[in-house]
Amino acid sequence: MLKMIPPVLGLICCLTGVCLDSIAAEERQPESAVKTSVDQKSKQQEYEAMLYELGAFPVRRLRSVYQDPRNPGHVNSRGPYRIEFNGWLYPDVVRRNGYLNESEKERYGIPKAALPFERYLSFLDIETYEQTKDPLLEIVIQFTFDELYDRNVKSEHPGDLLKAYYPSEKWDFYFLRQLKKEPFSGPVAARLYQRYRARVVLRFLTPPESGQDEYLESLKRLLTEPGLNASYRHVVFSLLYQWDQEQYRAEYRKFLIQSTEQAPEWQDRSRMNRALLEFGGEDCFAVVRRSLVNDPIYEVRTGILDDLQKLKLTHHFLDEIQLLVLEKGKQCRCAYVFGNEGPGKNDGETELSRTLRNLLLAARQQQGLSEAAEQKIQNSLQSLHTMKLKRIGRPLRTTSGERAPAQEL
Repeated sequence: MLKMIPPVLGLICCLTGVCLDSIAAEERQPESAVKTSVDQKSKQQEYEAMLYELGAFPVRRLRSVYQDPRNPGHVNSRGPYRIEFNGWLYPDVVRRNGYLNESEKERYGIPKAALPFERYLSFLDIETYEQTKDPLLEIVIQFTFDELYDRNVKSEHPGDLLKAYYPSEKWDFYFLRQLKKEPFSGPVAARLYQRYRARVVLRFLTPPESGQDEYLESLKRLLTEPGLNASYRHVVFSLLYQWDQEQYRAEYRKFLIQSTEQAPEWQDRSRMNRALLEFGGEDCFAVVRRSLVNDPIYEVRTGILDDLQKLKLTHHFLDEIQLLVLEKGKQCRCAYVFGNEGPGKNDGETELSRTLRNLLLAARQQQGLSEAAEQKIQNSLQSLHTMKLKRIGRPLRTTSGERAPAQEL
């Protein structure tokens, strides 16, 4: 017969069990932390080994004469070209520049020979980078793409690079750059997309030709492909429109009106705005008007202004041009920055005075303008002059002819 356990004894047993569990958990926690630390260290060593294999070299191991005393871990260089990335010399720089002496080159086996294509491919672990944002893995991937491009390394079969593809805004450009060295036909691009689901390959689609019925059907299916953004969908729409303008005109036009402002790539927005201007009509112009004053990229706005001049449509956009003259458009930035001089080069700059002035002067010569349009053009030109004087701090003249103090914008 079982004996009853006294309540006090039961409580002691419970507390003892809790304490033992706590101690065990505390013992397990350091073990887990140590394992994570070891794994991380192992990964770092693995990535460093990859960098050495690629022919890169750590700045920290350079002779002191090349070290930047004001910026430890970086190269003391005043040249215009970037020679190191996050503390590692580019492989091409190691091969071509004299940062290592002969004994150092012999010790580290420099210059390195080009690697087989498949070996380069194994370094492109885009998925892991997108999950971890590991800075050392970022260097590995960057240098791998650079080596593939600089050494002109090609795969045995066009499109094999896509085996390493993983969707990434950061790395899609480099896949596209490398694939341009392996040109393939539109039908091959469509098959590669179906195989790898790599959206960048859609940039290599071409207009269908007579007899390519299977390819034409694959383009039609892409119009309803889930997950494709407006930029890639525009690629497909534009090709089908080239194939049969009568059949796809209304559908393409509707797509442009609904999707131009949602396209993530600014180059695509420029092409789509151009197509809207070519279609014409107030519903198309309304989208372009919004883009002209709201698009965040300077080149999209200047592209619209150039297209307005070429197509002689400036008089339809005089109100929006006046907003830009007065610098009342939304802030924009330049996609390509090669210096700080010139309009639109700095973040937040909306001033486009030189482009706007040339556009307005050309529009003023256009035949058949209404009096209202001519007056708006003249007002905008006068506003440009006034804004210029304010920017350079020169005093303006009042209606009585006296100089008025310069005003801040």
